Amino acid sequence: MQNDQRLQEGIAAHQSGDLEAAQDIYLEILNKNPEDPDGLHFLGLLHFDAGRAESAIELIQRSLEINESNTSALNNLGNILKLTGEPRLALATYVRAVEHDSRHKEAWKNINLLLRSSGDFDEILAIMSEIVRLEPENPDAWNTYGLAKMLTGKAEEAAEAFDKSLQFDLPTSPNAVWRARILAAQGRNDLAQKHLERIVEAKPEDKAARYHLAAVRGDKLDHAPEDYVASHFDSFSESFDEVLEKLGYRAPELVAEDVVRLAEQRATPFHDVVDLGCGTGLCGPLIRDHCTNLTGVDLSTGMMQKAAALNAYDFLVEGELVSFLSYELPTRFDLAVCVDTLCYIGNLQPFMKALAQALKPGGRLVASVEHLEDSHAQGFRVDSSGRYAHMPDYIRKCAENASLIYAQDRKEVLRRELGKDVHGLIFQVMLPEQS
Repeated sequence: MQNDQRLQEGIAAHQSGDLEAAQDIYLEILNKNPEDPDGLHFLGLLHFDAGRAESAIELIQRSLEINESNTSALNNLGNILKLTGEPRLALATYVRAVEHDSRHKEAWKNINLLLRSSGDFDEILAIMSEIVRLEPENPDAWNTYGLAKMLTGKAEEAAEAFDKSLQFDLPTSPNAVWRARILAAQGRNDLAQKHLERIVEAKPEDKAARYHLAAVRGDKLDHAPEDYVASHFDSFSESFDEVLEKLGYRAPELVAEDVVRLAEQRATPFHDVVDLGCGTGLCGPLIRDHCTNLTGVDLSTGMMQKAAALNAYDFLVEGELVSFLSYELPTRFDLAVCVDTLCYIGNLQPFMKALAQALKPGGRLVASVEHLEDSHAQGFRVDSSGRYAHMPDYIRKCAENASLIYAQDRKEVLRRELGKDVHGLIFQVMLPEQS
């Protein structure tokens, strides 16, 4: 009892940032018993916090040799291995944790995050098959099994697994909406709608669930709700860049290529430039050298905090694009860029009209959108992911209705998602020079 009390005192000191006091207590425990697994585990965590990753791994591994079923130690060791550039070892360590405790939420979450970047799914599928056989009502196991099936191209089996995971999970589960979206993306709108209706019933305040339910039902939506977009991007602002990197996301570079070509035709940089929907600032640094003043605009506070850390922007403004462009702005812009932000706006007419007010004569917009090739569509369509795709002729019509010139476009692959290329357009519109 006394040993447990001292350990808790050490953990409390550790959590408060008093590493010296925590170390003294952990060493005191280990002096009494050098084989104390908890002492070794928490001393290892302290070493990692102090920047000594190698000794941290060694200490936690020693702890696990003594108590191999300590799932907290396994999960923490996996975290350290991931952060030190050993994702495959980390994945194997998380799997060991769920083999000992099939309901370990954090370990399942970490497995799913790492699984997306793993190329070897055979072992994972074998383990998941056994877990779902032994525990057929384990939602976490079905979720991971579905993810592994999806990443190996087995869409039908993946959909069945995601459906089971949602059947056995609470509708308030953190990634329930994501799983329903995946079902829709795999063509199972019936199942997606059933689960989204259940989620909305349990959590009527859930903006994402309400929006994606409307998208799956095919409701007519001119744009994604502002509160949904803001909360959606706030929720994963920390992991946004990492996620997009794994998707092979190219839109910022493709837009920047057009900006560089335009800049090469000028004697001086663009004086006033705005990055509409700047997010974490992926495009800003790529065009910074061609701008005198660069302003970033975004709905998400979390995203803009990341953008501010880049020191690429002269000004950052929190706000919605059309509202911002419609303000009495202190200046009009020589150039606007808009990277994949219009995929949350279906009806582009209000945007184009506001843009025309905000550009200087001769000013241009360079933007990316997802490309809609369905000849039966009415210019734009929201898909089950909640993103809009647009037809080039529709973009041209909206631009011309706002007295803008549709200058050019080109088709490109913007990223990979669910094993498929996502096709898009990089297009330009301009405000005519005054005569």
